[in-house]
Amino acid sequence: MTDRKYVIESRRYSDKDGKTTFDTWVTSSNVIEVKHNEQYLVFFPIEGEHAGKKHYIPYSNIHIVREL
Repeated sequence: MTDRKYVIESRRYSDKDGKTTFDTWVTSSNVIEVKHNEQYLVFFPIEGEHAGKKHYIPYSNIHIVREL
């Protein structure tokens, strides 16, 4: 069975006009951990400039998670 890949998109407010901007990462089902008590998703992107770096995203900041 092949490993499932996911796109995780989070929203954040970073521009000076208050417009929503988005960060997007591609990750694998093998490197996603759901922290229910802490309300975080923990993962390591497998592609792009942040590949291999641990990311923590609060549930409230998750915009989209979809399977590729």
